[in-house]
Amino acid sequence: MKYIIYIFLFLYLTSAAQQTGQYTQFTFNSYGNNPAAAGSNINGKLEVITGLRKQWVGFDYAPASNFISANYTFKPERSYKRWHNAGVYLSQEKAGIFQNIGLYGSYTLHLPITTKYTMSFGVFAGVKRFALARGTISESDPVYAATYPSYFYAYPDFIPGIRIYNKKMFFDVSVQQIFKVRQVQGDKQIGNKSVLTPQLYLSYGKRIFMDNGFTIVPAIHIHSSFINIPSLELNVMAYYRKRIGVGATIRNKDFISGIMQIRIWQNVTAGFAYDYSINRINSAATNSLEFMIGVTPMFTSMGLDKGRRNVAKCPNFDF
Repeated sequence: MKYIIYIFLFLYLTSAAQQTGQYTQFTFNSYGNNPAAAGSNINGKLEVITGLRKQWVGFDYAPASNFISANYTFKPERSYKRWHNAGVYLSQEKAGIFQNIGLYGSYTLHLPITTKYTMSFGVFAGVKRFALARGTISESDPVYAATYPSYFYAYPDFIPGIRIYNKKMFFDVSVQQIFKVRQVQGDKQIGNKSVLTPQLYLSYGKRIFMDNGFTIVPAIHIHSSFINIPSLELNVMAYYRKRIGVGATIRNKDFISGIMQIRIWQNVTAGFAYDYSINRINSAATNSLEFMIGVTPMFTSMGLDKGRRNVAKCPNFDF
């Protein structure tokens, strides 16, 4: 059974789609999907976010992802004609005996294009490393012995992105896996010379402000490999006085998700998502879990917190 799982997960990683990481709380981790999202909150400066996701809980060697990121906005003191942001992003994905580690630096330029809209241009530049996850396969295994000289490879990578936004909406476009299309580096490779298919990310969200202290945020997220049926997520979140948020997501005909986010302290926001499989895999593993936490040490007023002058600008609560 273990080897059947290995084969299944190998096909999962090396199929034509070559899916990249995907998180249910895509509005929380918008910087991870699109470098142009960094610094969209001009009132804040430093933002640190970390998160983890475990898919198909109960399924041996199931996919798992985690990341940590930090970015800082350099804004002018008296003019907002343009401003800049720089950051770092570290991610790791595991599935079966394989792992994928990415380390990126980012730069983002924000340019107001009208009195109401701003456009930002960003790029991740770094290195990506594919490898066998040591400890999941015995070194005495003939397959391991045959592939040990080339059990990993690394290559440079970059991810461009664009965002158009204001306080009431955002629209993101980014493309991953466009630099290196072959899974080989010199004489190092895992398996055959499979193709890394470019991945398109599109996101759109709108903020609807209510008089009773609620803010409703419907959003849509599309993840496409250009050659397969895209992953479509429809999400809606409801926030009360920027202190607590609840929401739901449906992804194609595969998952339904519940989301809860809460501002723990003045500068810390935590988010939890639970995905329930509604496709045929639910007979083996129905659940996926996701947790994120964001720290924004720069304080500012949110308006709705009467009597409190300093509260945090949080990744999802800043609008």
